[in-house]
Parts: sequence; C-alpha cells; structure tokens
Amino acid sequence: MDETKDTPQEAGLEARLLKKEQSYTRKITLVDTIGNISYPLITGSILDYYVGLNFIGIVASRASATVMNSITGGPYGLWREKTFKLTKTNKKSRKIIKMLVDILAFNTFQTPIYAVSVAIGSLVSEGNLDMEKVQDGMTYIIKISPFIGPTLGWYMDFCRKLFGLKCASEGAYKGNEI
Repeated sequence: MDETKDTPQEAGLEARLLKKEQSYTRKITLVDTIGNISYPLITGSILDYYVGLNFIGIVASRASATVMNSITGGPYGLWREKTFKLTKTNKKSRKIIKMLVDILAFNTFQTPIYAVSVAIGSLVSEGNLDMEKVQDGMTYIIKISPFIGPTLGWYMDFCRKLFGLKCASEGAYKGNEI
C-alpha cells in the first residue's frame, strides 16, 4: 500500500491555517456581539418605555438584555447568515428580499429574547411577573420588526465591514458561504 504522510511543513501549515480560521471566527463573533449589544440599548429602551416599564424596569430590562445579548450576539450573527443561506438570499438579491430575510431572522431569534428581558424588567420593578406587559412587548416588537429587523441587520453588517468582515448575505462564517 502506498501511504502518504504529511511532512512536518504541511502539518505546521495546516495548524497555522486552522488557528487563523479560528481567530477569524472569534473576530466575527465579537463584532456581531458588539453590534447586538449596542443597537438594542437604544431601541430596547424606547420600546420598554412604550410597554409601560418605569425607569427601574427599563434599567433592569436593558441590563438583562445586555447580558443576554452578550451571550446571543454571535449566535444571532450566525443565525442571520443561516437564514440568508436557507432562503437563498445573497449580496446580489434585491434589497426588499434582504429586508424580509432580516425580519424573519429577527422575529425567530430576537423576539423570544426580548420577551424574557421584559419579564425580568417587570419582575424587578413590580415584584411580580406581569404577563400582560410581556405580551404587549411581544406585540410591539413584532409590529415594529419591519423597522428593527432590517436596521439591526444593516447596523451589524456595518460593524462587520468596519472590521473588514463579510456581511451576513455574503456568509462570513466558514462553511456558510452563500
């Protein structure tokens, strides 16, 4: 049998490429997390006010959302990419189609997270879980998702471009090229 073995140089090159790839993925995750924390601080505060949370409730809601968004920021960036790939939407697709994909990604990922942050905000500010406020929050966020979904997507793509990364419709994560 003819067995081919990697030379030490090939093994070293392979290890360096893997390390570079892992570093690139960490960079995408970090940039998506930063975008997913900074954008919702403003939009979420406004929405929390309209839901009826008082100042303490808004602070609690934004604090809990920041913690959740710091955990889910990277996965949301990947979720956006997977949604673009699933719908066969790419950089060349019409703007309206990309907006609809961002709304889909937002409503299927961010809306449940927002419901949890409103629940925590009402629990902290009122001492009990006000399901009416959680329902109102879900209703409001879905109603304004045609604005928030695409603008969050544009903002996250802007952050990616600022750091020299591909936007979601281009597929920055390895194996998710669109």
